[in-house]
Amino acid sequence: DEVWDILLYQHLSSTKIGDKRMLMTSHREGDYQTKQMLHEKYYGETSRLLLEHIEEFLAQLDKLSGKVEGRSVEEHPRLPLILKHNQFVRDTFLTVRNRYFGY
Repeated sequence: DEVWDILLYQHLSSTKIGDKRMLMTSHREGDYQTKQMLHEKYYGETSRLLLEHIEEFLAQLDKLSGKVEGRSVEEHPRLPLILKHNQFVRDTFLTVRNRYFGY
């Protein structure tokens, strides 16, 4: 839920100041219904922001992975760990993309 809250806040910060205030107040007061109403109202925008973030991050991971080619493990002993970490992050982002966007 926190990711969606951040995406909604990000969107409202640049568009709808009144709804941004409503989001902040509902968050502070634990008003789940108002927060849920705002999430439903702006789902299209927040889901677009999430997909953009996922796609940009995956592209960055691909670019970074390309820099590894030709590097030797002897010169860079942590390289296998870094590659495993990057693959874990990539798999996580792909899982989220599949869960919300179906691909």
